[in-house]
Amino acid sequence: MSDPRGESDRRERRFIVALAIVGGLRALVFAGAFPFFTNVDEHRHVDMAMKYARGALPRLEAATYEPEFPRLLAVYGTQEYVQPAGRSPAPPLWALGEAEGERRIALNRKHFGAAQNLEIFQSPLYYSMAGAWLALGRSLGLDWGAALYAVRALGALALAALIFVAHRLVRETHPRSAAMRIGVPVLLSAAPLDVVHYVTGDSLSPLVGGLAFALLVRCAMEPDRSPAAFALAGLASAAAFLTKSTHIVVIGLLALVSLHVVWSAPADRRRGRLVRVALLGSALLVPAGLWVARTHSLTGSALGTASKVAGLGWGLRPFSAWGSHPLFTPAGAWEFLSGLVPIFWRGEVVWHRTVLASPLADSVYGLTTGAFLVAALLALRRREPGGAKDGSRLVELASLYCVGAATAVLAVLSLRFLFTETSNPSAAHPFFIQGRLVSGVWLPFAILYVRGIEWICTRLPERWRGPAVFAVIAFVAGVGLVSEIRLSLPVFESPYNFFHLPFGRG
Repeated sequence: MSDPRGESDRRERRFIVALAIVGGLRALVFAGAFPFFTNVDEHRHVDMAMKYARGALPRLEAATYEPEFPRLLAVYGTQEYVQPAGRSPAPPLWALGEAEGERRIALNRKHFGAAQNLEIFQSPLYYSMAGAWLALGRSLGLDWGAALYAVRALGALALAALIFVAHRLVRETHPRSAAMRIGVPVLLSAAPLDVVHYVTGDSLSPLVGGLAFALLVRCAMEPDRSPAAFALAGLASAAAFLTKSTHIVVIGLLALVSLHVVWSAPADRRRGRLVRVALLGSALLVPAGLWVARTHSLTGSALGTASKVAGLGWGLRPFSAWGSHPLFTPAGAWEFLSGLVPIFWRGEVVWHRTVLASPLADSVYGLTTGAFLVAALLALRRREPGGAKDGSRLVELASLYCVGAATAVLAVLSLRFLFTETSNPSAAHPFFIQGRLVSGVWLPFAILYVRGIEWICTRLPERWRGPAVFAVIAFVAGVGLVSEIRLSLPVFESPYNFFHLPFGRG
């Protein structure tokens, strides 16, 4: 006899595999469409990958740009991000004579000769991976253009892996909810998050943040899991922090999970649980602590931000002056949140000085995020405590903490610094709304978002609930995909992108 449940599970797994492949390919195509170097400091991130590719650990005397970088900027860099609309870009260097090429390279060398890379002491994990990937590509004979786009491909691979991580977690925490098991991966695959399209540490953040979240939640759900599982969760948390220091949110979750594991222990299991929690903390603190100690010894700043802040011309706002920040006014709080939500969804890349954003799509992101997160909160409040034995309540509580803490991190950064008139954030708009800085919480955000949809649809007749949930998810995913494609169509025409490169240029 056939097993209907087993066949259903196989169909679901095949769908997730297809979803991961399609999501990864979508990210890969857009990564190829955007030429180098995007307005979101991609030149700095590429230079950092080049430093790590040759095995150079960050230090003050190594902050200048790599000798090869001015040539790469001249050959592969476009001005289309910052040029006014309607102006055609200058012909690519490979379409010009050697004299013009040397002139451009000389200008870049003059500009970058003594310039300092402000990312020099930032978290190392992504740069070390990108550097190793870049070095491998070059050793296999790839020219610089192909090798740089290969580094961008890491974002597509990370997105595909995140879809698997999300499905595995939600299958364990919401085993009876097809809407959650399918909806969360679908949302992640379709969200127009542009950090997976260019070279940046943020491209790895959704995966490493999501993986740390999933492993920590599993430890909280099963406090007597093997010690190795706790050590692995600690290492994943360290990886998240060493990818982006704003992932300190994950460290907070690790602390909460540790308290839960110890406090919920029966007397005869307390010792074993303490050992597990010690492994969890040690696996985080050893690698993260070594990096922080090294950075502090070189810069006097634990996170290596002092030189970057100085290079940007920012100052520190006295704590006594925090209360006068516009964030504490209704208008300022609204400006902060209404700006953060759409950027968290779709990013902040510009094309011809215009952010690639659709007012209609941004409205959908903003309205649905507010409505569905509130609904997810109501679902938590009205659920019977202990009524669900599948971990759904625990993972939703952890998701709520992560999303709230990530928002708080950006709020604190907004309060901490005094910005210049021309920086971003600026003195006139002193809000950190760069959602890419907290893109490590995309998995918990997606869990809350889809749970909110599901809870609202429980008000419908039972036969309509499932179709309604999937219809809403399909609508939001469609808005994201259609707006991303429509906004990016002019980018595909760039003579500088991957699809127009003449390979074999060394």
